[in-house]
Amino acid sequence: MNFQAPQKISLEMRLALLREKLSHVPQKPGVYLHKGNEGEILYVGKAKNLNSRLKSYFTSLDRQTPKTRALVERVFDFEIIVTENEYESLILECNLIKHNQPNYNILLRDDKTYPYIRIDMHEDWPRVMTTRKRKKDGALYFGPYSISGQIQQLMGVFNRFFPLVKCTPTFFKTVTRPCNYYDIKRCLGPCKLPVKKEEYFSHLNSVINILNGKFKDISKNIKENMLNAAKELEFEKAALYREQLKALEALLSQQSVNLNTEIELDIIGSYWNEELVTFYVTNIRDGKVIGGYPNVVEHLIEEPTNEDELNPILKEKSRIYTAFLSQYYEKKFIPKSILFDKTFEIFSIDDVNLINEFLINKKNNDDNSKNEQIFSIKSEDYFSINKIKDKILIKKIVDLVKLSYQNAENKFHEQSKIDEFSNKMLTSLMKFLNLASLPINIECYDISTFQGAQTVAAQVVFKNGKASKKDYKKYIIKETIGHNDDFASLREVIRRRFKENEKSHLPSLIIIDGGAPQIREVAWMLHSLGLKTIPVIGIAKSRIKNKFYHKDIEQSLERLIVPKRNSLNEILPNSSPDTIILTNGSLEYRLVTQMRDEAHRFAITFHRKKRDKLSIKSIITDVKGLGSKRRKKLLESFPNLNELLNENIQTVSKKTGIPTNIIQAIIEKLKTIS
Repeated sequence: MNFQAPQKISLEMRLALLREKLSHVPQKPGVYLHKGNEGEILYVGKAKNLNSRLKSYFTSLDRQTPKTRALVERVFDFEIIVTENEYESLILECNLIKHNQPNYNILLRDDKTYPYIRIDMHEDWPRVMTTRKRKKDGALYFGPYSISGQIQQLMGVFNRFFPLVKCTPTFFKTVTRPCNYYDIKRCLGPCKLPVKKEEYFSHLNSVINILNGKFKDISKNIKENMLNAAKELEFEKAALYREQLKALEALLSQQSVNLNTEIELDIIGSYWNEELVTFYVTNIRDGKVIGGYPNVVEHLIEEPTNEDELNPILKEKSRIYTAFLSQYYEKKFIPKSILFDKTFEIFSIDDVNLINEFLINKKNNDDNSKNEQIFSIKSEDYFSINKIKDKILIKKIVDLVKLSYQNAENKFHEQSKIDEFSNKMLTSLMKFLNLASLPINIECYDISTFQGAQTVAAQVVFKNGKASKKDYKKYIIKETIGHNDDFASLREVIRRRFKENEKSHLPSLIIIDGGAPQIREVAWMLHSLGLKTIPVIGIAKSRIKNKFYHKDIEQSLERLIVPKRNSLNEILPNSSPDTIILTNGSLEYRLVTQMRDEAHRFAITFHRKKRDKLSIKSIITDVKGLGSKRRKKLLESFPNLNELLNENIQTVSKKTGIPTNIIQAIIEKLKTIS
């Protein structure tokens, strides 16, 4: 049955239509997707009985919680996918959430905060690097590392005692001699010296074993390498392996807990309230605590409950905890055992079996191992399954359980303070501007240009007072090429941002980096687009006053430019806007200037990249023998000219038809700016 609820109908009529569609929903397990008026997916959920679960959304609205009611009021349609069993619905729900990122589902949000260690095994000579972005690029990622100083300590050991390549592939191929790292014995120098792959990868594998927590294996391998090098009278190599052993012992001595037995275990702690839940996962490998991972989850929606359910809070906890476990271990290493103690009241036997099935199947797919039970909700069960009877070991694990819960509580209070401060800033700005509601979703725009060339614009988005970088946008200005016109650029950006198919996703507030003239242009554009009531302000930068006959330098204050409005709150572009002085250090000052500075940074960075790309292309214009036709062919084959540094000259010549001597001249030019 095809169904699309009309947009311009009352909530009661819409619910009636949705209830009519319910008659075609089977009483089977599966996944349901709530959709908004533009067909966007708002929420993905799973159910043992799809008919019963969906019926609880669209009947007895007055008995539902405010969170559920807020979701239902936005639902215009739903879609169902029937599955064979609840396990299949859990897998499908996890995949759909990961792919669609619905606003009302819980999403692990701290993943980008902490750094990773990255090793790209596709490189000829893989390097060990740090990064804050985990990509699906086939590289090995370790982390994230949340303990202060932990990643610096590891990288310090790797850089000092493991002679691996540290320069980029481009620099690697253009050097004329080994760099200073080779001179101080911190690199084998494969860029110019004949280094055996086996020797290089023995050091690299030692690093990987350290990152995996396999200290026993690596210690044994390094000792063997040291003895073999000594037998072959390669004393420098033997000395290097000796230093690696010392560094490894130093790392081991600084582990916070050593269980003195080979245990592979994750211990999970949590802290809950009605708005926020925090988790802390303690990682134990080879009997040693190698790190911890905190995560914060906002539960933006509560699934409706049936009248026969005794404790809806426990049901809600079970839903969120199950979602956390499936999302977390979807992309993390699954150890031999996972202990989530003190949750026997939250998880039913069916829940535990479902989670175990998910974890076992995923682990079997990843490393071809066989597991009977991974997930435990009681320490006693974990000890019994793994036949642990040592009282000292049991006490250490129990203490780590308490510590995991304490760390989760600490993270909760830390996040609560951040959220409380963000809410204070939003409330202060709302009162300062006399807005009707909290500006939950704010967009800020900035134009960046240099003498009219390569003009770009940046749009940054703050949600709940914090930067939402996944929603940032870049604009290349197309209508003012060759001349500098900030006003025309602003008109173009606002028109493109609020085109017809995007008007349903309006921000709570628009901030423009500019004064009264810029605000008037934006006001006219919003007025012409039919967005007369949307709040918009400009922020005029603080400037030094030119009074050079004064001995003291005077500086103006930051000020907001606010357009006038009529009694219907509609913007009046013809009227001169008001100017409001911002008090230095006030909450509204901190939020607005933070957004302005972030938009400026984002725009400048984008503009600089565009300029650099242009300069690389323009540098080849004066290469003798490279005319317009050859330049065109070269840029068609190699849009990023830096790629030429990594290519064989003969291959490039054959691909482009350009003589090898000209290709060599181009490469020499590129080397001067690389």
